[in-house]
Amino acid sequence: MKCDNCGKEETWIEIIGSSFICKKCINQHKIMGLIFRTHMNTFQFALRELKIKNYKEFMTITRKQLEDIINFRKIGIKLETTNVIELD
Repeated sequence: MKCDNCGKEETWIEIIGSSFICKKCINQHKIMGLIFRTHMNTFQFALRELKIKNYKEFMTITRKQLEDIINFRKIGIKLETTNVIELD
């Protein structure tokens, strides 16, 4: 099948809303790419809960939206924090 985003012919295509997307394009979203590679059931659960309509909407998913529906600590996903303080 052909990816709707990059147009590349792939054997593994994921359906995101009304779009057929390859794993390379899914991995462009940092957090959802990590979930896709490590916890496929959680990835599909997030897509169902957020009611994603297409790939463009998929790329706008924020960390806050995901934290509202998924307990990352419970399933063992470790994300980088944004609270970094530089010491002099």
